[in-house]
Amino acid sequence: MSRTRRAFLLSTAAAAGCAGVPLPRFPFDRGTDADPTPDDLVVTWFSVGCCLIQRGDVAVLTDPFFSHLPLSQLAHGETLPDPAQVDPYLPRLGNVRAVIVGHGHYDHVLDLPYVAPSLHPAAVILASETVVHTFAATGLPRTLVQINPAAASPDGGGVWIRTAEGRVRILPIRSGHPDQVPGVHLFRERLTEDRTTPPTKVEDYQEGETFAYLVDFHDDADGPIRKRVYVQTSSRGLPDGLFTEAIRDQHPVDVALLAMDCARAEAAGKESIIDFLAPRDVVFVHWEDFFRPKEDPPVEGAKNHMHALRRTLVSTESTRFLFPYWDSTFVFRGPVRP
Repeated sequence: MSRTRRAFLLSTAAAAGCAGVPLPRFPFDRGTDADPTPDDLVVTWFSVGCCLIQRGDVAVLTDPFFSHLPLSQLAHGETLPDPAQVDPYLPRLGNVRAVIVGHGHYDHVLDLPYVAPSLHPAAVILASETVVHTFAATGLPRTLVQINPAAASPDGGGVWIRTAEGRVRILPIRSGHPDQVPGVHLFRERLTEDRTTPPTKVEDYQEGETFAYLVDFHDDADGPIRKRVYVQTSSRGLPDGLFTEAIRDQHPVDVALLAMDCARAEAAGKESIIDFLAPRDVVFVHWEDFFRPKEDPPVEGAKNHMHALRRTLVSTESTRFLFPYWDSTFVFRGPVRP
């Protein structure tokens, strides 16, 4: 792709879909400093779809992306991890037993090669066929698992993947990716062959297949589900991300990490994945203009209208809605639900 065409496409998407309203007085949820018990879920949201989900001494990392790159660099330069932005987070990743990747765009997977050596030695990386092909030439030092054949859907199927000596099991679920702006869908190719060189440009990170995930935490491989997390970092709305009621009914969803497409649907009164999951807590992610550094005041994505969403999506006794600020940590307490 020529530099001129890349710049045009990115500028079009940014102007129409990413440059929203500044949020200097938005009432973000900032998390807590409370010390967790071994049974608590601890979720830290870093930015976009990147979260660290922990219970006890095991953790799962979603969509590894810490490097906020300016639009000018994406359009005219290289799209590579920024060590200065990533290094402060590396000490937190030693207990990560699994990385789950929603899709292959750079803002969901850019920092995977850089953080991989800091993960637990037995960590597995679960990703689409496209993402596996994208990183084939990078020499990742952790096991990369192609999940397309394992994905569940509303019609059934799905293969649970276990890690951490069986204390964590993960189910990939077929999902989808919306247009960045109406009629514009960037970098959506599905790769069928390995790249021969590492990705260095924004168009090297093709979307490919898109997935959501269920993450179950157990005390041991033969024990019951102790906590359940649902992760969907992009969606076009239902039926994306649905799975069978039989799996859903095995255990309630304690925390759902959901992209803002779901928040907009819920605020508009449309049926959404929230209605299917009935989670106790919802953490809305991927709300921001991520072409800006975290040191700058945050700006919403133009489609999101954060103040209106916050007014509309009011927590109830059964479900709490959280709009996190960058790097916020939340401790989800409570007994095991039946």
